Amino acid sequence: MRANTQESPLAAVAAMAAGAIEPDLARLVEKARDRSPDARREVATTVGDLYMGPAASLTETERAIVLDILGLVIRDAERTVRVTLAARLAEDSAVPRALALQLAGDEIEIARPVLLHSDLLGDDDLIDLVRRHATPHQLAIAARRVVSPPVGDALVGTGDAAVAAVLVRNAGARLSPGAVSILAEAAQRSADLGEPLLQRPELTPELAARLYWFVSVEFRRSLLRRFPIPADQLDRALQGTVQRLIDSSRRGLGPEHVMLADRLHAAGSIDAAVLIQVLRVGRFELFAMLFGRLAGLPPQTIAQTISDPGGEGLALACRALEIDKGHFASIFLMARGARRGEQVVDPRELTRVLSFFDRVPVERAKAVLAAWRDNPSQRPFGRRSEGA
Repeated sequence: MRANTQESPLAAVAAMAAGAIEPDLARLVEKARDRSPDARREVATTVGDLYMGPAASLTETERAIVLDILGLVIRDAERTVRVTLAARLAEDSAVPRALALQLAGDEIEIARPVLLHSDLLGDDDLIDLVRRHATPHQLAIAARRVVSPPVGDALVGTGDAAVAAVLVRNAGARLSPGAVSILAEAAQRSADLGEPLLQRPELTPELAARLYWFVSVEFRRSLLRRFPIPADQLDRALQGTVQRLIDSSRRGLGPEHVMLADRLHAAGSIDAAVLIQVLRVGRFELFAMLFGRLAGLPPQTIAQTISDPGGEGLALACRALEIDKGHFASIFLMARGARRGEQVVDPRELTRVLSFFDRVPVERAKAVLAAWRDNPSQRPFGRRSEGA
């Protein structure tokens, strides 16, 4: 069946070529009937040389015949031949669209130059290629000189962080409001997206405020120069982010919570106000993870410290992190809720731990915390009894 499929088009080309082209090209048409690997390599290479030669060397009819032959034999040509031809044809607008599509759907080493440079691929073609092929093809499309909003939507819709990173950095890409919103959400979990997204012309002040807490101090300054966002709006944006983190942690913590905690910590956005917001709704596991990031201790160590009698370990960690006394008192009181049956704190216990907090010099607390980080299993004051 396959021989017939190849024979019929070649016969048509041969008929078209009769009397219209030079004898050498006519012989090439006949040679194309041979489906052996050596013959296909020879034909594809020769045809490529003919087509890409000086424009005057072929008539319009001859160029059309050459392209017909190329479209018929390139599928069976050796990989190295297809790679070479794709690179040579990628930016040629006279190539038949069907041939460009054929090359664009080939393996990535062959498809890449066509995906990057061919103007013959329309939005519908590119969207179809995004949906049918994996990351390597998507990366090439994301790096095109021009990426339209519909194609950008398709690329963002893959959920691939590497593809999103290339797209966001592409100055020739035009992003829809929906794509920017999705990317802003993803940027809260990916350092590769946040800072480049802040430089996009499509970014709105509202999305910039949400990203503010996930980027470095340097980029925060740059963002505020571009968008003079009021401090209270920034505070609300952080509160909203933490609230979304709280709401999504109702059924326990997963990798996405760990990722978000890491991003907040890397940007220096975890502070006493965030910790108190989490404790206020009783998310003790989330508190242990966030406080652990801030203190440089494993979450399980923080959880054990909360349960220790007296509260000196928690006081020491807060003192080392230079959390003020008022915030520490709130953290201590609400953290006691993690201890079974101890939601109400004895006033004498609070007085004792606040006195301890006052007595410990900050530098001494930092030294103890540093040693604690080296050996988290050795918790300060972890073995004291309630009456000690």
